[in-house]
Amino acid sequence: MPTSNEDIRDDIVRRRVEVNRFAKGLAARMRAILNRAEPELRARLKSRLARAGLLNADPGPATTANLVRISRLIDELNSPTFDDINALVRTELVKFAQAEAIASAANIAGDLPLLVSLTVPDARALRSIVFARPMESRILRDWLKSYELNDRRRFMDEIRQGVLFNETPTQIGARIFGTQANEGTDGAREITRRGAQTLANTATAAIFTGVLDALYRANTRIIKQEQYVATLDSRTTPICRSLDGKRYKVGKGPKPPIHLNCRSVRVPVIDGRKLSGRPANAATERQLAGLRGPARRRAVSKLVGQVPGDTTYQQWLTRQTVAFQNEVLGPTRGVLFRKGGLTLDSFVDRSGKQYNLRQLYERETAAFQRAGVPAPTL
Repeated sequence: MPTSNEDIRDDIVRRRVEVNRFAKGLAARMRAILNRAEPELRARLKSRLARAGLLNADPGPATTANLVRISRLIDELNSPTFDDINALVRTELVKFAQAEAIASAANIAGDLPLLVSLTVPDARALRSIVFARPMESRILRDWLKSYELNDRRRFMDEIRQGVLFNETPTQIGARIFGTQANEGTDGAREITRRGAQTLANTATAAIFTGVLDALYRANTRIIKQEQYVATLDSRTTPICRSLDGKRYKVGKGPKPPIHLNCRSVRVPVIDGRKLSGRPANAATERQLAGLRGPARRRAVSKLVGQVPGDTTYQQWLTRQTVAFQNEVLGPTRGVLFRKGGLTLDSFVDRSGKQYNLRQLYERETAAFQRAGVPAPTL
C-alpha cells in the first residue's frame, strides 16, 4: 500500500501532466485570436503595399517613408489583437493559479492519514506569482511584449526582403501569411502561432511551481523538505536527471522550470511526527483506533512514510489508469504500452521527436502484433 508521501508525489506529478493540457488549450485560444484577425490584416496590408508602389521602386527616401507608414499600419492593426491576447493570458493565468492552489492543498490534505487543514496562499500572493515571479528570467509582461514585438519584426523583415527582391504584394503576403497550399504553415506568422505554445508552456510551468512553492512555505509546520522529481524518459535533460531525487529545505535549491519545456516538479516531504496529535480521517480511523502516545506516533509515521523512493516515469505511468495513459500517449500508443511491451523510449527518436504510427509500425511490427493493433493506414 502506498504511503502518504508516495500518494502526494503521484498526485503532483499527475497534476503536472494535466497542466500541459491546460497550456495546450490556452495556446489554442491565443492562436484563435491571431487567426480571427488575420483576414483583415492580410487584405489591408496587401492594399497598402499595392498603393505604396514598391514594385520596381527606387530604394531611396520615398521607399523608406512608405515602409515606415506600413510599419505604423501593422502596429495599428495588430495592437487590438495582441491586447486581446494579453487580456486572455493574464485572466486565465490568474484563474489557473487560484485553481492550482486550491487543488494542490486539497490533494495533499486528502492523502494524509490525519485531518489537516492547509494554509492556501491568498489572492495577493497568487497574483504576485503570476505577474511578478520571473519565468526563465523574465516576468509575464516582458514575455507578452516580446511575443508582440517579435511578430512585428518578422512582418517588417519579410516586407523588406520582398521589396529587395522586387516581389509583388501577393508574393510578399505569402511570405508573411504563408500559402494556401500549405495552410499558412510556410509563412512568418506561423512562428508566432507556434510561439503561443512556448509562451503558454513556460508560463503555466512557472506558475505551477510558484504556487507549490508558496503552498509549501505556508505549511512548514508539517512539510520539512522538498524533493526534486524529474520526468524520467528519453527527453529528460541532463540537468534534470542529475537533480532527480535530491532533497532541499523548503524554498531552497533549484526550482523547475529550469529550462524551456521543463516537466520536472518538486514535491513536499511530510513529517509524520508532526501529525500524530490530530484526529484521524475516515480512511485510517480503524488503523489508529485505541493507539496512544508513542504507539500512535509510530503508526502515523508509518502511514505517512519516508521520502518517496526513486521511480521512473515509465514505472509511474504503469500505475496510472488506462484513461490517463491514453491521454498522455494517445489511444494506440497506450495499447502498445500496456499490451505490446513497448517502453516510452520506443515511441521517440534520439532527439526526442515522436515517431508517427506508420514509422512506429515499421520499427516495432511485433509489438503491434502482440497488442492486436492493426497496421496503420497511410
